Amino acid sequence: MAFNQATAIYLIGGVIVLFAIMALARKEKKVAGLNKGLVGFVLLLVGGFLVLGQYGALSSFGVTFAISDGGDGSSVSNTNPVNTIATYQPTAAYSGKDKFSSTTVTGTSYYKPNQLPATTTAYSNVNVGDDVTYWIDNGTYYVTPIQRVVGTGVNSFTALAYQNATVSVTGYDLTNRQSTANGAYNASMAANKQANIEITYQGTAKKSAAPFGGVMVVEYNSTISSVTCTGDDLLSSNPFQVTYSTAQTSLAYKVYAFGSSLDDGTGSVKRISCQFLNGNTAAGAGSVYYVNFLPANYYLSNDGRILLDVEKSANSDNTRTQITNTIKLTSYWGA
Repeated sequence: MAFNQATAIYLIGGVIVLFAIMALARKEKKVAGLNKGLVGFVLLLVGGFLVLGQYGALSSFGVTFAISDGGDGSSVSNTNPVNTIATYQPTAAYSGKDKFSSTTVTGTSYYKPNQLPATTTAYSNVNVGDDVTYWIDNGTYYVTPIQRVVGTGVNSFTALAYQNATVSVTGYDLTNRQSTANGAYNASMAANKQANIEITYQGTAKKSAAPFGGVMVVEYNSTISSVTCTGDDLLSSNPFQVTYSTAQTSLAYKVYAFGSSLDDGTGSVKRISCQFLNGNTAAGAGSVYYVNFLPANYYLSNDGRILLDVEKSANSDNTRTQITNTIKLTSYWGA
């Protein structure tokens, strides 16, 4: 049995009621037309009610007593005062780290609670059930936003980041089995000619230049009638927006979207195969073609959303979101 504030209140109240009735009973033989026996019975009921209420026996009948501790802002229900539970407002702690090490990643932090716009003001005094997104804008790391629903206690938000890395992209003529770096031995694109080119992409271990996917843009002679590229890392549809201009007016281009698996931080070599079908005009010996990889990254929209794209399309802005890095293959058709 615990003696606390509620216990004292019930005992004092019971004593006051007892003395009041006893004093009234001495003054008159009957109280409001009731004899002393009935008064005693009523007194017994009142005292029993107080005792049962204090120790929770009335809770099974839906009767409870609520008090406030008045000290730390929490509230306590004394349905069962022996096992009272205090409820406190949860808090949130935010941080960022390299996905592959213990390196701390900092930058401009954005906090987006529920449906409100993201701001740089930390949202620390959270509430249970809040939907919170945390993101760090960093010029060296690609940072993955973390989103979670707040629970009780201290909620930790740790945004994982990928350090930007250099990438090696090479081309290979599958028929002549030569590099496409010059036009001496690789496939020519004469009239009605077909060429099969393999593109290899190799990143850096424990880093990534495109951890969220992006687009691959192939630039080629406008005389070429079709280009078809396949690979496990290419997506069946393109979720990204890109505004593109070719390096030369004589070139056309085609866009393919790639997923996060292309540069997942393992540094493994990934391969993409492209088949070119030429029209009835030769491309010309040594004419150039390009393959560009444009990574997607997160950015803050004007209305406070944290979005993923190749450019800031939601802001009607074609500025690229990628961290500055050139991932480009330059190849030449053979003689």
